[in-house]
Amino acid sequence: MNIKLRASTCMVAALTGLAATDARAQSSTNVATVVVDAFGEKVGSEQIGLYNEQQVRGFSLQESGNYRIDGAYFIRSANIVDPALDGVTIRVGINALGVDFPAPSGIVEYRLPTAAPGAREQVEFAYRDYGGWAILSRGSAARPDGRVGVSYGLNIINDTGSDGVPRRPRHLAVVPVWRPNDAVQIKTFLSVDRFTKQGDYQVTASGAVLPPKQVHPGVYAADWTRMEQWQYAGGAVMGYAPSDVFALQSSFVVTDLDRERGDFTLLTLGADGKGTANAVRSRLNQARSAAAETRASLKTAENQRVFATLRWRNSKSQVRPGVSVPFAFIDQSVGVPVTAAPPKPPGVIPTVDLTRQFMGGVGYEADVTDKIWLRGAVLKTHYRKQVTPPGGAPRTSTATPWLYDFATTYEPTDGLTFFATTVRGLEESGTAPNNAANRNEVLPAVMATQYEAGLRYRIGGGVTFIGSLFEISKPTPGIDTFNVYGLIGQARHRGLELSLTGKPAAGFNVVGGLALLEPARRGELVDRGLISNRAAGVPAVTGLVNLTYQLPFLDGFSIDSQFNYTSKRLLNPRTGLYTPAYGTIDLGARYQFRLAGNNATLRARIGNLTDVDEWMAMRSETMTRVQRRAFRLSLTTNFDHPGLFD
Repeated sequence: MNIKLRASTCMVAALTGLAATDARAQSSTNVATVVVDAFGEKVGSEQIGLYNEQQVRGFSLQESGNYRIDGAYFIRSANIVDPALDGVTIRVGINALGVDFPAPSGIVEYRLPTAAPGAREQVEFAYRDYGGWAILSRGSAARPDGRVGVSYGLNIINDTGSDGVPRRPRHLAVVPVWRPNDAVQIKTFLSVDRFTKQGDYQVTASGAVLPPKQVHPGVYAADWTRMEQWQYAGGAVMGYAPSDVFALQSSFVVTDLDRERGDFTLLTLGADGKGTANAVRSRLNQARSAAAETRASLKTAENQRVFATLRWRNSKSQVRPGVSVPFAFIDQSVGVPVTAAPPKPPGVIPTVDLTRQFMGGVGYEADVTDKIWLRGAVLKTHYRKQVTPPGGAPRTSTATPWLYDFATTYEPTDGLTFFATTVRGLEESGTAPNNAANRNEVLPAVMATQYEAGLRYRIGGGVTFIGSLFEISKPTPGIDTFNVYGLIGQARHRGLELSLTGKPAAGFNVVGGLALLEPARRGELVDRGLISNRAAGVPAVTGLVNLTYQLPFLDGFSIDSQFNYTSKRLLNPRTGLYTPAYGTIDLGARYQFRLAGNNATLRARIGNLTDVDEWMAMRSETMTRVQRRAFRLSLTTNFDHPGLFD
């Protein structure tokens, strides 16, 4: 069986990371040429796929917490910056079978870099999409034997968003690695993210008709609002693999978000573009998570493996309500009135949400025949959440369910694989969005179940087709008739996914994907006709086609194009108001050449070539704009010193 590249071998490679990766080759890599499917891949600042780190199959993975880093389980309360990573992969369908103890809706897999012997740096100077600039620096250094090394990166960005608001991201990352011998690897990492800009804004419709288009770019947040936050992530992933029979991995990861200010303006507008606005001057809000895991893999016989895990997590959030500043009347054509900044809100006692969870599981997989592979695993979890409101008594809830996953594949021919899976998981439900009356409130965990069946067919010539049918069901959050965000019913997402990737002819590369989704909702509010039976902000159809062509008459020069399509999205489940469907076209070119004896890459890209400008509904039942036409130009130079430490 090749479905998992042989389970035991794959596990050893994942736990020890013995294959060194070049931590600074990202900007010269066309991500479309390295993907294995069309469902989601990110390398550096470029990404491609139907899904991303935030949303997969109509659900938020940020809320459900389905994240791994070098195969290790962790909870993401804060972002991990690009310089700390070799790449990010969204694993769904057949390409999720390589993950032990998978989760419904899919997995976001982060990959840490490993410094190759010698020293190398990569420096990128970029003109950003809507003006401004960025200096991006990555590098690595390691001894000739690779026993000790470090990867690092620094990003300084002074640019402007699609809405015309200046942004100031600052990213720092360090990833040391130590291999005391061939069987042991200890990899640590530190990620720091500092972000500042004017406060965010979003729009909702007061009636059954969308507001007119805004001046784009245009700033519609109160002028005194600010977004200021620090995000930290760090930890260690330690692997021990004395042979291809046994492997052990232990990890400890901490993520920390300190949002000093998260000011927000919500505009409620009618069909004439007139209405009201409410700005919120926020207080400090914090979220911290720590997670540890030890997992093991033992090859008990030829093509058979037993694997196990022990997991622990502790998450704590402290939410302090903001102070609202209402605007009784606004005209979208004029913007939000200029007002004096309100004084800094006095300190208050936060609502404290504390979650502790312990998990233990065991699984078994085997090649039953040379054509049939089976896997089964069970996971016992003890989940405890305690919420303490200001001046109130703690409210505690516990859950101790059994979780499971079962999977099988059948390969009638070398190029064709059928697969079927079912997964049951315990997932977080996220926090209330800014436009809800209970803004930032943390929701309880829920049970989620997924069923899936599909196939992968290697057509030949380097082209692979993947298709699957799936159904995911779980309790769903939403905004009720009192504007309170909570669990309002049951979600059932049924869908069809198609992916076509590969090189059909010399010089050509194609990535095509299509997702057809039925995001249904059930529950009392639906039965009473108070809300729609569709999920807000989730399109029924998502598609992309990406083509790359390497020009045969100009070595190192390639052009690429991508068409993206998104169908209409439900904005308001109570009125049945939708935002329209839209499609965008992106064009780009990449030229790899020698500059002063070093490898260099010149990259140009135009996003949303035809400047499509439409409202786009979000899952929070608010709207934002499709990002306007953008132009980016970057020059990346690599400096190699392979024998520096000889």
